[in-house]
Amino acid sequence: MTDVVVIGAGLSGLQAIRSLQDLGLTTVLLEARSRVGGKTWSIPAGSDGLGVADLGAEWLNDTTQPHVYRLAQDLGLEFAQVRVEGDAVLQLNGEGCDNAVIRHPYGEQAPLPDNENHIVERMKELFSSVYSTIDLTRCHECDYDDITLEDFVRTRGGGPATLATVAVWTRVMLGCEPGELSAASFFIYCQSQGGLMKMRSGQVQGRYVTVRTGTQSIAEGLATSLSPGTVRLDTAVQSIVQSPDGVVVYSTAGHVFRARKAIVAFSTPLYKKISFDPPLPPPAALLVSSTALGYYSKVMVSYSRPWWKDKGLSGASQSFVGPAAATRDTSDDRQSQFRVTSFIAGQPGREWSRLPAAARKTAVLQQLAHVFASNDAHRPIDYMEQQWSSEEWSLGCPCPYTPPGVLANVGEWLAKPHGHIHFVGTETAIEWKGYMEGALTAGVRGATEVAKLLSTTDK
Repeated sequence: MTDVVVIGAGLSGLQAIRSLQDLGLTTVLLEARSRVGGKTWSIPAGSDGLGVADLGAEWLNDTTQPHVYRLAQDLGLEFAQVRVEGDAVLQLNGEGCDNAVIRHPYGEQAPLPDNENHIVERMKELFSSVYSTIDLTRCHECDYDDITLEDFVRTRGGGPATLATVAVWTRVMLGCEPGELSAASFFIYCQSQGGLMKMRSGQVQGRYVTVRTGTQSIAEGLATSLSPGTVRLDTAVQSIVQSPDGVVVYSTAGHVFRARKAIVAFSTPLYKKISFDPPLPPPAALLVSSTALGYYSKVMVSYSRPWWKDKGLSGASQSFVGPAAATRDTSDDRQSQFRVTSFIAGQPGREWSRLPAAARKTAVLQQLAHVFASNDAHRPIDYMEQQWSSEEWSLGCPCPYTPPGVLANVGEWLAKPHGHIHFVGTETAIEWKGYMEGALTAGVRGATEVAKLLSTTDK
């Protein structure tokens, strides 16, 4: 029997098990996939295969996300600074707009029809006045869990362009529409990042960087630092049975693992894949069944040269139309890889996902050509897409959200242990929910709680 079995080799699970081993506890880590990293996944890119494409999480911040940045440094990983040079563009929709494109300085609010840009700025201030009062240790007591974010915006004077702007935020941040999550769920997410604009803009605070070998290198570095034989890949868990002395974990292939404690380290909606004996308490089961993951895809289109820079554009865009809610330049100049990454999410993403593969690609290239006003968009040298919502062990990205009425009723059960079973994941973090930073700190928290309980038991 080991001290702790951890289920899920994403950053939360890997950090939890490393912290446990540092404390001298015996552990085993079970991962359903054939790789570590969870929603960090880096693959070779470019014609020579020497470049890297991050299919999942990609950016770090050296100031506001210190734990993940320091870990990457400790692992000896090399960074590349994210530079945003040139203007951004906004693609409008609605009557009379004809999918018009507005060019504006990156980091500034674009002008909107009927001067709604002023309403958007006022809405940002209103959001801030609400979420800045939230106690992130007591999220179930947050106001406005009884209405959707869309209701909140509409009842406070938000017109079509304001609501479309907010939809871009929820799509990029959570893969959902403003009418699908409670206002409280959104405000908590904002507050956990220190505010909406700190989360949405790389110009607000700190230096944004990427990892030259990809962010999965962080997970791989953590895995390498563990005791030999700790990580068991291709080991999906079917059930967890508890007794007074601990847990017995059964894999789908019939393997059995016995431990004093278990840590489940993946997104809440995926708990439904495991049979718990005894079952989760009714409030926890309701939370699991009510929590959702948004639709999210990342599409990377590479070119022989960065043609958008010829126009003084940064490659950054936002769209009220879709399929991509936003794009960014994710080029690696050192490898001569010139790439625009599209974030396809929410309802436009769901509709796009139903198209055949060739039609999906055409839709992306047509949008890039329209937004950046260049036929060069139709001449890529490489095209990659990752649909996280159809990935069996993710079911969506980047972080779970809740519809109205869930947080107020059962939100306090999010990270509550179930007997010998503890739950960690980026959504259980106090700060930087949905990000690598949150995943790491959640892993540390879970390991600390479990180690303390085991120490008390030993005494």
